[in-house]
Amino acid sequence: MTSSEEGGLYRSRLGKEMDEDALNYLSSLRDDEEIFLEDIEGTEAHVIMLYEQGIISKEEARQILRALEDLKKEATEGRVELRGGFEDIHELIESYIISRVGREIGGKLHSGRSRNDQVALDIRLRVRKYLLEIWRETLALGNALLSRAEEQRETMIIHYTHLQHAQVGYVSHYLLAHLDHLLRDLERIKACYHRTNRCPLGACAIAGSTLPLNRDRVAELLGFEDLVENSIDAVSSRDFALEAVAITAIMMTNLSRIAEDLIIWSSSEFGYIELPDELASPSSVMPHKKNPCVLELLRAKSGRVIGLLTGLLAMMKGIPTGYNRDLQEAKKPLWEALRETRDSVKILTKVIEGISFRKDRMLESISGSYAPAIELVEALIKYSKLPLRDAHKLVGSLVRRLHEQKKALKDSDPSILNELSQEILGKEVTLPEDVFKEVVNPMEVAKTRKTAGASTPKEIEKMINDRKKRLGEVAGEFEGNLKNLLKSKEKIEESISMLISGP
Repeated sequence: MTSSEEGGLYRSRLGKEMDEDALNYLSSLRDDEEIFLEDIEGTEAHVIMLYEQGIISKEEARQILRALEDLKKEATEGRVELRGGFEDIHELIESYIISRVGREIGGKLHSGRSRNDQVALDIRLRVRKYLLEIWRETLALGNALLSRAEEQRETMIIHYTHLQHAQVGYVSHYLLAHLDHLLRDLERIKACYHRTNRCPLGACAIAGSTLPLNRDRVAELLGFEDLVENSIDAVSSRDFALEAVAITAIMMTNLSRIAEDLIIWSSSEFGYIELPDELASPSSVMPHKKNPCVLELLRAKSGRVIGLLTGLLAMMKGIPTGYNRDLQEAKKPLWEALRETRDSVKILTKVIEGISFRKDRMLESISGSYAPAIELVEALIKYSKLPLRDAHKLVGSLVRRLHEQKKALKDSDPSILNELSQEILGKEVTLPEDVFKEVVNPMEVAKTRKTAGASTPKEIEKMINDRKKRLGEVAGEFEGNLKNLLKSKEKIEESISMLISGP
């Protein structure tokens, strides 16, 4: 099937066929594969509405819908080639229908509709699906983080700032921190989904139609929550798509930071974790290597998604209000950003589920660490009533001396602290020995913290219970959206069945 068979559906104003090079340059067929089924779905809803509004007859609707259902089956089975002299998927589908049922009937298919509102509809339908897919995968990653946090709730680790030892804490606390990132990502996905889930069809080219279209009925059949009411807004806005890609860029940035941590922790120098063999890559020449290539690629893909967002923003900034063909170029980066994010979340879930935490190596790192120094400072504030600056200066001097002597903080005693206080502060500073021993012991110091949200067993337990509840709530909202779409699918299938098989 080629457009020449129909004489070029959209070229009635133009006297000549389009130049072949210009057509190839203009055509979006290659990028329209993503919205092939969405275009059929939207067209079926439009045809049902045209019949219900008396714009086409029942027999006309029946023939068009039968042809659309046949095309849908062929597309699902991979028997449709997206090629030929068509500007886009919309022209290909309309040409197909006309070739099947004739121009007298098929020529009515597009009544009250423009490619402008049609493509806006298709993109919203496809973005909606992608958002739900990312939502589902993010829930899986969140549950994986939560499960590993429960499992590793007492596994101790050094928490880092500037990639230097900061404070002693727990692996569970680290995992919960990234779960909190994901919960915020889920909030953004949910909000974007509701803004995306609005129907633009019926706006026609830009200012509406004189035909008695029922926009609410089309929205109902397609499972939309509401209309994009303003017809200008309906055809020209893509901020929902920009928002979706912005969300993916933020999410990928967070995922990339997790990947970076795990890459570092899997190195021989750290040795905190080990990737499962099935998620690691070998070297072509070095037989000892176990490379974290999936994590390195995730890190790279995050930069790619950030670049796609930047490109989309640059593309949109100078487009005048209304539909412009520039918007055609937004589809490819949009699909890529959503697809890469979905796949990256999925692969990171496998990594989180599969990594082994090497507790012995973590404890080895903790045992000689000066990280409890901050708790010693706070003990001096509480028990010796020192100003923070004096306590900071005193403990800093203690750490310097111990470092020079190649001793760990846990190996010091209050007498050294008192000696230094006379030298540095010009006065004696006393600290109960049991308090001193507790706060310099890296294996016990985390249990002494009092603040909400701290890396301490009591707070971690509270956070685990809370995050479990929150994940359940977001999962419930996800299931609710799926049920709503299922109901609308049943409605449209019922309407199609009645029209196709009825008298």
